[in-house]
Amino acid sequence: MTTRSMTFVLAAACLAAAVPCALAQGYGEKKPAKPAAKASAKAEKPGMAMPKPPAELAQLAIFDGNWTCSGEGKMDPNAPPQKTASTVKAHRGMGGFWQVGTVTMTAPHAFEGMFHTTYDPGQKQYVMVWVDSMGGYSQATSSGWEGDKLVYTGEGSMMGEKMPMRDTFTKNADGSFKHMGEAQMKGQWSSMGEETCKKAGAAAKK
Repeated sequence: MTTRSMTFVLAAACLAAAVPCALAQGYGEKKPAKPAAKASAKAEKPGMAMPKPPAELAQLAIFDGNWTCSGEGKMDPNAPPQKTASTVKAHRGMGGFWQVGTVTMTAPHAFEGMFHTTYDPGQKQYVMVWVDSMGGYSQATSSGWEGDKLVYTGEGSMMGEKMPMRDTFTKNADGSFKHMGEAQMKGQWSSMGEETCKKAGAAAKK
C-alpha cells in the first residue's frame, strides 16, 4: 500500500479604564478627588478550535492491522514477472489524522516502503504519500471507494524518473484485498505488479 501541519494561536486582550469619583465634602473643606479603582476586565477573544481527525478516515479502517501479501511484480514492463512476498503493517497515527503503514518485501529482493494516508476536506479527496528504500516517492489522491474498489492516481519518481502512477485496491469477499500497481510510460499504462494481501492471524471469512 502506498498528502499537513497547522498552527493555531489563542489571543487575549486586556481592557482597563479609570472612572473619576465625585468630590467628597468634609468639615467645610474640599478633599482631593480619588479615582475609584475599577477591576480590570480581560476579554478573551474566541480562538480557532483545534482540528479533529477527519471522519472519512474510518473508510480506510479495512487496511488497519498486519498483513501478508504474495503475488507477482516487475521493475521493467518488458521483463518477465517475478514472485513477490511482503508484509504490511498499518494503523491510525499522528494524532489520528493519518493512517501510517510500512511495507517490507522479502522477495524477490529486500525492499522497504512507508505510506501516510489522510483525508483532505478542502480537496474532498484522500491523499497518500509514499517513500521507499530505493529512493522512490509519490503523492496520489483518491475520491474514495467506488463499490469494492479504491483507486489512487498521482505522480511518482522511480529510479530517478518521474511518471504518472496508479494504485488500485479491491476488497475480496473473504476479507483479503488485492492491490495492483501501474505506471504510465510513453502514454500507456503498464502493470508493475499485482498482489493479494491477507490479514495475519485472522481466519478467512466464508
